[in-house]
Amino acid sequence: QAVMNTMLVLLAASTGGPAAVKAFIDALPDKPLPVCFVLANHINEGSLPNLQAMLNEHAFIDAELIDQYKDIKPGKLYIAPIDRKVSFVVQGKIIITDEEWSKPYTPNINELFAESLELRDVEKLAIVFSGMGDDGSANADLLTESGVEIWCQTVESCIQSSMPESMIKTGKVTYKDDPAGLAEQLVILLEALFPVDQYA
Repeated sequence: QAVMNTMLVLLAASTGGPAAVKAFIDALPDKPLPVCFVLANHINEGSLPNLQAMLNEHAFIDAELIDQYKDIKPGKLYIAPIDRKVSFVVQGKIIITDEEWSKPYTPNINELFAESLELRDVEKLAIVFSGMGDDGSANADLLTESGVEIWCQTVESCIQSSMPESMIKTGKVTYKDDPAGLAEQLVILLEALFPVDQYA
């Protein structure tokens, strides 16, 4: 039931991604939001604790590494592991599998996007941040056909723009902005999806 009132936002990033995702998270308002983030950032294993620490500074968002099963619930930012693939189960959980992500990408954003579609009753959004390569764009059609919007960081605001550019070239991106602008747009979307009770 909690899952129904929570939006799942998939964050995809690579080179230059940590700083962009941090700017995005830091720009979110200081209040609880009905959103659960899952971040796939191409990075080496040793950098994960630093990534978690830098994303854990928002008063209402807990950044956690996915090291066991995690519940999809508001106020969480889960960081995908490097060595093993995650999958989503209908009960609204993220679990770690025994499989590895498909090479060359670890984590593999295309696979994360495809896996998330197992959660049919959950509103989803994908946002692609700064990064090298084109991971994620192969599944643009799959997301769009499943009713998942795709947003991107603007090319000008990226340290490395090839990942968002590849996604933009698919023609499936519905909104582009810098990290702070993406945060503002997300708040507008959440207010539209989960209106606060007007009589409260």
